[in-house]
Amino acid sequence: MNFFLTHCATHLKEIEDLILKNKSQLNLKDIDGLKNINLEIPPAQFNFDLSSNVAMVLAKPNKLNPKNLAEHLKKLFLDNINSFVIIEIAGPGFINIKLSKSALVKNISLILKNNKTYGSYKSSKTFNIEFVSANPTGPMHVGHCRGAIYGDVLSNLLKFNGNKVTKEYYINDYGNQIKNFVESVYYRIIEIKDNKSFPDNENLYPG
Repeated sequence: MNFFLTHCATHLKEIEDLILKNKSQLNLKDIDGLKNINLEIPPAQFNFDLSSNVAMVLAKPNKLNPKNLAEHLKKLFLDNINSFVIIEIAGPGFINIKLSKSALVKNISLILKNNKTYGSYKSSKTFNIEFVSANPTGPMHVGHCRGAIYGDVLSNLLKFNGNKVTKEYYINDYGNQIKNFVESVYYRIIEIKDNKSFPDNENLYPG
């Protein structure tokens, strides 16, 4: 479920605080690697809600076996984090986590309570997005339609997250390019109506 992503930061903070509090018990002298740990949704075949690389990240600088460290972390998490109900160690030391039913209910309730702002990360950057800007001197195609939708949705998502967004769309309705385009259309009409050859002029559009 994608709503776990929003709560990863909260659970990651719980994990970091526990490790800092119990670093001596875990035999961790070097904990600089904490800034490199992640908590994410594992591939579907693992059938778990969250997965972390914390044991592998911290094991190397502390010259520990990552699987052994993962086992110690597993016990520490289950004893202290109520939201974690099942934990398994996978591969070289990944910690896969199942959330409790109460945690799921809490997450869903939070979504319903904040249905208009849920998922917003409240950034404050400035973006200038140019999209579509179809050239009137050439044929329109499905890419222009795709670009319009993609650009508009991306702009709205950035706005939703608190950013300042400028949507830039060039009309391309003046200048030499349009002058040559109008002239090309004129000569094409003359060719069709009066059977006169289209001028051999490199500035015109013979297409």
